[in-house]
Amino acid sequence: MNASAISRNNFRLRFLSPSVAIGAGSCVVFSLEIMLAEWVALFWIFSCLAVLWATYRRSNEFFSYNFRLISTLLLISLAIAAHWAQGWQYVLAQALVLMLGIKLLELRTQRDCFQFCGLGVLGLGVSSLVRFDLGFGVMIFLFFFLGLVLTLWQHIVDQTGTNPESRNAGWFFPLKIMTFALFLTVMTIVLGLFLFFVFPRNINPMLNLSSGMNIHRTGFSPQMRPGSVGEIVLSGRVAFRATIDGDADPSMLYWRGAVLWETDGTSWKPGSPNDHRVRPAIASGNESGVISQNITLNPGRTEYLFGLFFPGMVQNYSPVYYSRDATIITRDPVDIAIRYQVYSRRSDKTELTPQELRAALDVPSALDPGVISLAREFEDVHDPWNRAQEVLKYFGTSGFEYSLVSPGGSGQGQTLASFLLETRTGYCELYAAATAVLLRLNNIPSRIVVGFMGGEFNPVGEYWVVRDSMAHAWVEAWFEDRGWVLLDPTAMLDGSAVDQAEQAWPSPASGEIIPEQLMSPGLRVVDWMRWQWTNAIIDLTPARQMRMWRSLRSGFQETWTGLSAPRANVSRNFPEGFSLSPVLGALIIGAGFIIVLWALKGRYSGMDRDQILRIRAWKRLSRKTPGRHELLTPGRERSILDWWERNHPDKALELKIIYHAQRYGPSPDLEKDKKLKSLLSGMYTRALPVND
Repeated sequence: MNASAISRNNFRLRFLSPSVAIGAGSCVVFSLEIMLAEWVALFWIFSCLAVLWATYRRSNEFFSYNFRLISTLLLISLAIAAHWAQGWQYVLAQALVLMLGIKLLELRTQRDCFQFCGLGVLGLGVSSLVRFDLGFGVMIFLFFFLGLVLTLWQHIVDQTGTNPESRNAGWFFPLKIMTFALFLTVMTIVLGLFLFFVFPRNINPMLNLSSGMNIHRTGFSPQMRPGSVGEIVLSGRVAFRATIDGDADPSMLYWRGAVLWETDGTSWKPGSPNDHRVRPAIASGNESGVISQNITLNPGRTEYLFGLFFPGMVQNYSPVYYSRDATIITRDPVDIAIRYQVYSRRSDKTELTPQELRAALDVPSALDPGVISLAREFEDVHDPWNRAQEVLKYFGTSGFEYSLVSPGGSGQGQTLASFLLETRTGYCELYAAATAVLLRLNNIPSRIVVGFMGGEFNPVGEYWVVRDSMAHAWVEAWFEDRGWVLLDPTAMLDGSAVDQAEQAWPSPASGEIIPEQLMSPGLRVVDWMRWQWTNAIIDLTPARQMRMWRSLRSGFQETWTGLSAPRANVSRNFPEGFSLSPVLGALIIGAGFIIVLWALKGRYSGMDRDQILRIRAWKRLSRKTPGRHELLTPGRERSILDWWERNHPDKALELKIIYHAQRYGPSPDLEKDKKLKSLLSGMYTRALPVND
């Protein structure tokens, strides 16, 4: 290798440690993205660019130690001041990423690498409080692989970085280290999966360390405050996945969560006039017109379970409680992934109770006079249904616009009056609140439903993915001849909504999945794997584990009994008393012996006999000399031979002659190899270690 090639090779190897460290740290950053502030992510990017620039400039220290220490303290103080209200876990996530960035700038020794990886492990631990998906598992795998490569390679750099003979090593050692790190990581994952499947686990967290975190884990909220845009989370996080057994219009997928009855003119809350009860509203899933859904719900810190239309019965999860307004709640908030089957009706024509009627017509006493005056414009229409349709058409013909951004000057506190009378720009919560108030002022019982609308269909697995960004609010109004009817004013804004006078909900199979509802082809298989992983975690309960291992044990016993027991048809081909058990054992031992021979042969693949004998010579000398020695480089055995001369002078000369002839001579052979082995075996002693 010429000098130019060596220089280029050393230049590339110089970037190995920082590049691997950046990859490992980025795994931690990506796993914490749901909790990470933008300025902290930008600081990590700055640290990555800075360490690459310092490596290029051959700078041993990008910033002084005192500067790094003061910067760390200041940045952590800033994280505490800015994010303490969101929970100590949130602050810890910011602090760990900041310390990772600072530590990245001072990676010099293996000790620094150990500290860097330790911070990364803590970061993954914090991320585990809020993440439970396959992508997080991939981040863990990559982090441990890259962390092993980083620490092992830095050890080589620390030991041989100043040795002139090591500068021309090329990529031999890095590739060997990567191979070993990959093997060790895979074995660790296999062991982890084995322990996961073998040992019983509590499906509930022993330490609820994620409690008190003020971070948005779902776009759903059982309360609504028009004017607060922050209640809607614009994120791609999956709220739940669902399969639908039955016909449902893909364009009208309204996933019911909470029903809001009470309002003070600004905010809405459930305030249901009915208590939740244990008895379900649907007696059997075999009823006519009932739609079944299997829902895998991700942790959302809410006690509400979701279902299409009017859900009335839940199976495979308990305890649950039902209300007359078709809401279903659990005893405690759902903070782990669960799966349940829910049955829903398309309509609800039950009569209103006096309590429900009062709650559905109640309006605040302090309403803006302009809102009351606007409601009176619809009094000329006498039929309640037609009057409700006129209210909906008002939003589609009066210049209203849908926007998640509050108009200029209104900040985040746009009121109902300012929305209806001035800005005419808002989002689903404002439209739902305005519609419900106008209907109530026109003596039409109404309530607000919050949940999710729509979904993203994955043909791989044939299920719907509902995300946080699909959180929605709509109105249900009660009519004497129709019952509760869906009224969604936001559907009127584009002028494409059909007259909702036919029935409460669209008829079965009234639409097909449009291309915009299909999941991107590149994400389908990955999302399906995440879905299957979540289902596997949910299914693997302690009871299922015990059944699985009992089944495996009984199956093994039956197989072994069948192989070892004499049979009538076997006796015709084998001598009497013949058993397959010894034969089977011999086959297993023989297969193991062949594998060992194959592995030993693979150690010297591609070498001729002389090369193998030369390698065997220095390995024999290294193993039989007290201490640890690396004799791969020629000439390194001088101090070892001197030790043999001091401790075994009678035979040391013969050992030296045979060793040099076997390793450096023109023709190593098996006879000298046997003599070398005999000499070393006879002279081996546990004397004092060699002083290199």
